[in-house]
Amino acid sequence: MPITTFFSRRDDERQENTERRLRQRLVVHARNGRILYGFSLSLNKNADSFVLDLVDRNNVSLGKSIKVPFAELKGVFYVKSFDGRFDPAMFPHVIPEGSLPVVLEFADGEIISAYASSARSLEEPRFYVVPQDERSNNLGILVERDALTGLYRAEEYRQRLKTEFEAYARLKADSGLPKQEVLGDFYFERHNYIRALQYYLEVTKEEKGGDERRLMKKICAARYNIGICHMRQRDY
Repeated sequence: MPITTFFSRRDDERQENTERRLRQRLVVHARNGRILYGFSLSLNKNADSFVLDLVDRNNVSLGKSIKVPFAELKGVFYVKSFDGRFDPAMFPHVIPEGSLPVVLEFADGEIISAYASSARSLEEPRFYVVPQDERSNNLGILVERDALTGLYRAEEYRQRLKTEFEAYARLKADSGLPKQEVLGDFYFERHNYIRALQYYLEVTKEEKGGDERRLMKKICAARYNIGICHMRQRDY
């Protein structure tokens, strides 16, 4: 299914016909950590389940299909490729006008910034979003609402983080650490390792003569966890 149909105003039948024609690559993430790859000829988000024709990560058919209940899922990820390698020029990142910036917090700790078609769509048991990160392998995600621990409008989430950081900074007031390092610690404890690494690296540029060993340990820990997350997302 092309990215534009995530925000289509057409009825479910026409959406289903589009999916039948295009056979979009799907990576199905279950809440228990299981990952499935395949195609679906009749994925209807309003049904209780769908049939997935299984392939491996090299897009080779496994010769079987399974019924996948939505209730067991974290989400259905519409991907550019199964192995994470793709030509960006073939996938322009187009965000439909009027879409709503949101932040999704999943029960497994993953946080995704994305765009939803409307506030009303977020009230449904499952809904489509387009990831904000244009470098992502995901074209779009059919999110299972019950798999979320938090669902915020982008501005609401930024304000929440600001409030939480102010409280965190007060607790660290006597640590003697520079603000950027405290920010790094704040994001590290929330499993946002990429953001944490960015702040730690900023400290290395701005602070001279500090405790470099302490900072290098934090940088190594952030990079290690980024690598672990990368491998989990790609099912190595």
